[in-house]
Amino acid sequence: MNKYLIYFLTYCLTVYSFYLPVNAQIPIGAWRDHLPYNKAKKLAGIGNKIFCATEDGSLYSYDKKDNSIQKFSKVNGLSDADVSTIGSSESQNTLIIGYSNGNLDLVRNDSIINVPDIKRKFLAGDKTIYNILFLGQYAYLACGFGIVAYDLNKREIKDTYFFGEGGSQIKVYDITCDGQYLFAATENGIYKADLNGPNLVDYNSWNRMLNVPVSDAEYRNLGFVNNKLFSVYHNTITGFDEIITIGSDNWEVWTHSFPDQFSYLGVQNGYLVICSLLSTKVYDQQEQFVRENVTYYAKHALYDKDRTLWYADPESGLVRLNEAGNGFVIVPDGPAYLGIGDIKILSGKLWAGGGTEASRWAGYGAYSFINEQWSDYNEKTEPGLTGFLNISKIAIDPGDSEHVIGGSYGYGLAEFKSGILIDIIDEEDGYLQPVPGYGHGYVLVKGVDFEANGTLWVSLTFADEPVYRRSPDGIWSVTELNYTGFGVDTRINGILAASGGLKWLLIERNGLLVFEEEQGNVIKERFFTVQNQAGNLLDRVFCIAEDKEQNIWVGTNKGPVIFMNGLNLFSGENITGYQPEIPRNDGTTFIDFLLSTEKINCIAVNGANQKWLATEKSGAFLVSEDGKTEIHYFNEENSPLFSNNVQTIAVNDRSGEVFFGTDRGIISFRGRATEGTEDFTNVYAFPNPVRENYTGDIIITGLIQDVYVKITDISGNLVFETRALGGQAVWDGNNFSGQRVSTGVYLIFCTTEDGSMTHVAKLLFIR
Repeated sequence: MNKYLIYFLTYCLTVYSFYLPVNAQIPIGAWRDHLPYNKAKKLAGIGNKIFCATEDGSLYSYDKKDNSIQKFSKVNGLSDADVSTIGSSESQNTLIIGYSNGNLDLVRNDSIINVPDIKRKFLAGDKTIYNILFLGQYAYLACGFGIVAYDLNKREIKDTYFFGEGGSQIKVYDITCDGQYLFAATENGIYKADLNGPNLVDYNSWNRMLNVPVSDAEYRNLGFVNNKLFSVYHNTITGFDEIITIGSDNWEVWTHSFPDQFSYLGVQNGYLVICSLLSTKVYDQQEQFVRENVTYYAKHALYDKDRTLWYADPESGLVRLNEAGNGFVIVPDGPAYLGIGDIKILSGKLWAGGGTEASRWAGYGAYSFINEQWSDYNEKTEPGLTGFLNISKIAIDPGDSEHVIGGSYGYGLAEFKSGILIDIIDEEDGYLQPVPGYGHGYVLVKGVDFEANGTLWVSLTFADEPVYRRSPDGIWSVTELNYTGFGVDTRINGILAASGGLKWLLIERNGLLVFEEEQGNVIKERFFTVQNQAGNLLDRVFCIAEDKEQNIWVGTNKGPVIFMNGLNLFSGENITGYQPEIPRNDGTTFIDFLLSTEKINCIAVNGANQKWLATEKSGAFLVSEDGKTEIHYFNEENSPLFSNNVQTIAVNDRSGEVFFGTDRGIISFRGRATEGTEDFTNVYAFPNPVRENYTGDIIITGLIQDVYVKITDISGNLVFETRALGGQAVWDGNNFSGQRVSTGVYLIFCTTEDGSMTHVAKLLFIR
């Protein structure tokens, strides 16, 4: 469900908030996005809707008639994942969505038309679409390389203008027109060209304007009103921006200009709209003052045809201001930031790290997604996290899903209970030690994991003593290991406390260290490199997971390797892992090893013991229990997945929803498998009743692991049978002939494999 909230503004004005409707839970096979929407940067209006694009590349709309919010992403038809700008034409009834890779979507009457020409064009450098000017049937796109003229009627690119020196690329930030000339604000001055010139493709048709303060300075904003060309010039002497007007021969500081920093200047519905650090001001076509409102750090503003002022707040989202200056913040629910580290889920409660090792200084903290609502934990929401920066590693106590540990690459551990920060654990407590020779900010946590009994294990990288243990009663100890390769040159990755009592430590560029301990003392220890059955060395290890048969799956730079349950790890013989073999099916006997050219970032096990594999370059794979059969393959081309760089995966044990953390944010897909239960107490089918207009799958959930499910009509005629995937079975509502079953009551018989436990449920079907 997508729960939309309207949050409070923190500005010096009166602010109201209200709740918007909640959508139904997504069906099996469906997707939904979980993006941040609070960092608004660009607005556009068309009809009754106000569209808001954000710094994080997300997009949503607000309907002024019914107060509804709609999110837009690849989930519901957009072609890409990183929106760079938006623009609208009322006359053409068209919204244009530009992307940072040059891709283009046109939205008309709720249909989306993709124009991939710029994206596909072989062009080195910046393809970002920065702004859009509509002139009649044409949309002029300000791009990172020049200007593209797009014909909205013919749905084709008319021309491309490269007018940098010698016809080279030039970054264009904004475009305007006075009816005769096109003006372009660029990284290297303001250019103009005769709109009706015979050959605008010729760079000689474009002239850099010399009647400006500095002819080759960067200019980002343009507007034409009252027969004057307006722009913003940064005065390097004063350190402030100035609004200037440019005539045919000279320029001057505008009469109403004031020293400030301006994020936006433009003309909308005949009004000049200006956003500065402190406020947004509106002037009419005669340059007469209309209104001013406090809008701290507004990135953009829209003065619509109803004379309502909207602005893009960089911390809160879309804001609507009434005449009295009261603000209404309108934003969908989502995490505060785009960055994502670990994702872990237990008892349906999701916790995620706010970033990775690479973004550790950003201060994103962590997020939770509980009861269909996102919450954020950082210094803005929790004073105790001030200066703590990112949390990248997550562990949830198996005995208490309210107890969560977050690991930071630099600042130790943050401990939460019921969503409240209860402790920070770092070198100042005398437990975790920083990198030798360094102090605060260098407790580099790379792994956290709980045993079933509540013992916490922590791994640090670049440390002389990288493994720490906290007993269930809170006693900390250093785990003393015989391995001599630790230290400032050794990168440690995660640690796994396996169910059989063994602890697995990933030594990234070397291999695996496995040890067993009793009462805090290591009694057995073994280091070995990772090799598959062919003797191939897979010497880079990044992630580890234990499946439901207690096999250990290790993600390497050359695919996954399995160490089977029962393997004698402490004997003198060589230890060999198994890499699933995939037949080529090309008439030969040749095989390939599973994902042998891929770096595996994360491995997650679903309720049916199938494996989700996150790769750095090729998206996500779901494979069978043994890894030999591909069940799903998602990438950014064949699915709504935002990016092929999938950094983490987690499966909601209760619903089967799979969460993918990518470098472009979080997106989820509802799979078929859930965790099995111990009995049939909570079995139910939904929807129930199945009404005549419902065409989706019927879900039977709350089942014991992998039970057999048979469905009959009230007379006992069998219409469907299957075996549950973990704790859930799926029926499409058809009989064995593929026909929709008739109206009536249907019985659902559930039986364990040995027949020792059975259950019968009822389902009403209406046609």
